[in-house]
Amino acid sequence: MLTKLKRVPFPASLSPAMSSGSTMVRSMPARFVLLFVAVAAASVGQAAEEAPKKVTYEDDVKPIFRQYCLNCHQQSDKKGGLALDTFGSVVEGGGSGEVVFDDGDAESSRLWQLVNHDDTPVMPPNQDKLPADKLAVIRAWIEGGILENSGSKAKAKKKNALAFVASSGGKPEGPVAMPETLPLETPVVTSRAAAVTAIAASPWAPLVAVAGQNQIVMYHSDTAELLGILPFPEGVAQDIRFNRDGSYLIVGGGEHSVLGIVAIYDVKTGERVATVGDELDIVFGADANETLSRVAMGGPQKMLRIFDVGSGEKLFDIKKHTDWIFSVAYSPDGVLLASGDRSGGLVVWEAETGREYLDLAGHKGGINSIAWRDDSNVLASASEDGTVKLWDMNSGKAIKSINAHGGGVTAVSFDHQARLATAGRDNRAKLWDATGKELKSFSHGSEDMLEVAITHDGNRMVYGDWTGAVFNTPVDDPNAMVRIAANPEPAAKRAEAVKTTLVSIQEKLTPAKANLDQANAAVAAAQKSLADLDQKIAMLNKQAAESDEAAKNTEQASAAFDEQLPALTTAIRDLQDEVTALRVALKADASKMIPLAESEEKLAGKLTEMAKQRRNRVAMIDVIKTHQQTAAARKAEAEKLAAGRAELQTKLDQAQSLAQAAKKAHDEIAAAASKVQSKMDRLLAEIQ
Repeated sequence: MLTKLKRVPFPASLSPAMSSGSTMVRSMPARFVLLFVAVAAASVGQAAEEAPKKVTYEDDVKPIFRQYCLNCHQQSDKKGGLALDTFGSVVEGGGSGEVVFDDGDAESSRLWQLVNHDDTPVMPPNQDKLPADKLAVIRAWIEGGILENSGSKAKAKKKNALAFVASSGGKPEGPVAMPETLPLETPVVTSRAAAVTAIAASPWAPLVAVAGQNQIVMYHSDTAELLGILPFPEGVAQDIRFNRDGSYLIVGGGEHSVLGIVAIYDVKTGERVATVGDELDIVFGADANETLSRVAMGGPQKMLRIFDVGSGEKLFDIKKHTDWIFSVAYSPDGVLLASGDRSGGLVVWEAETGREYLDLAGHKGGINSIAWRDDSNVLASASEDGTVKLWDMNSGKAIKSINAHGGGVTAVSFDHQARLATAGRDNRAKLWDATGKELKSFSHGSEDMLEVAITHDGNRMVYGDWTGAVFNTPVDDPNAMVRIAANPEPAAKRAEAVKTTLVSIQEKLTPAKANLDQANAAVAAAQKSLADLDQKIAMLNKQAAESDEAAKNTEQASAAFDEQLPALTTAIRDLQDEVTALRVALKADASKMIPLAESEEKLAGKLTEMAKQRRNRVAMIDVIKTHQQTAAARKAEAEKLAAGRAELQTKLDQAQSLAQAAKKAHDEIAAAASKVQSKMDRLLAEIQ
């Protein structure tokens, strides 16, 4: 037993606040201090046990690599220049660059893309994916910041580059551009369609442009109606893009080994407002910046050339690509310019200066198509290696790799929701969500699907294949697909078809007019019946009101008599008293005879007047009763008629509804006839 308790200092390692300034703890007896320390240590231990276990290279990932990967990827045998047997070599990466990053983004990790079979070459080669629990460990390690060991600390995670907020940037304030006076004559008539080389959809209007031989054909994307044909006499368009507000169409193309140009057309009028470039070979990729002041183009000459649209002067002649340039695209904000080539080269440039901004390595095949997301932060590239990669412009890394089409991806485009439309050599077009998840697959073609576009509202996809077939398909109903032609029939033949359509529509117009007239007549009849009924009800209500008024007036007259009656009664009583007094006086005085006679005469008059007034009063009661009965009868009759009014109103409403439907049907047919007539007139005018 302790006879004296020793005071000890509080351990500074447990609580700096208590060790530096707690008088209570400093004066605490030793046994309580020891007890406090034990409890605190137990709490710390419990917290450590409850904290999630760190996933580290040494403890968790290296054993997986040892089991599945180190036969090919270790210091003495670095296949692809990559060794995975040390943490340093993993971070260093391989011949194609880094494979993991410390930002917690698994989707952009090359290592994850390969082991998860999201990209090629898949790892381990010629084998199934690693077991799900092993993959979960690798992903958790990457998302945890690629920690080397239990003493390592993770960096803060970066913002998800795939996160996207839709905007209407670039949409014109007024009406969006649609063709108004485009020519309808077919410049070149071919026996069959050639492979589809370019398709583009307006960013804000139901309009799609399809490349054909020496022409670009404009269709209404919702109705598949041919709206006009833009001549392209230089050859075949290889790239078509609408500018940001959809008012102009940028077309690059030409003739192989002969000529390459970029033309800009006004969408409303079809006027060619600019022609830029004079290449010695065809232009494969072309685009204009957001102000239409510059045009960039590329092709077999391997040179990325940028021109001033106004003067036609060449501003930059950039030699970086080592193979044919297939695709060129300005970012929506006009800050960057991307270009991709046949050997997988993908470069992003500063649009204003022409300086290199990013050299994006990762594709194992040619870059067939590139597209920008609306916010300009993400670039999509479609490659012959079968993948579509999404590149973050801030980090310069591939944040997503999608195994999109076996055999190669030929085209890619974004919609305003950041969804992706792709086409590929598996004869399919596909739709993907913003994270790279497949939503739809369309397989209408019988050959390689070469081009794809998604409409302004995201409701339709338009895609074309090697045979020249072009398909316009609702996303929600693939069975409602319609075909449109890259090379329409001659205007004369189309005029005959339009004439047949017009006759058919006009045949429908006559019965529609008869139906409308009949419906209008039914409305008029129902309106008349209702009006007649309302007139009768109004007349009865008026008569009832008149009877009520007459009864009221009679009641007032009766009340006036009742007010006069007391005075008349008093006067009669006074005369009766006077006559009585005179009769008494007459017995004593014979001279009272004459006054008596006069008083009796007055009394008789007053009694006659009283009798007459009483008879009138009785008559008034009968008159009041008669007026009241008449008013009640008229009101009852009016109410009875009003009870049947609802039925007549229902008939009128039904007749009006049928008339409205008949008018709508008639007007639609008439409008269609007028539209077809106008189209035929334009065709005939062009033929003549």
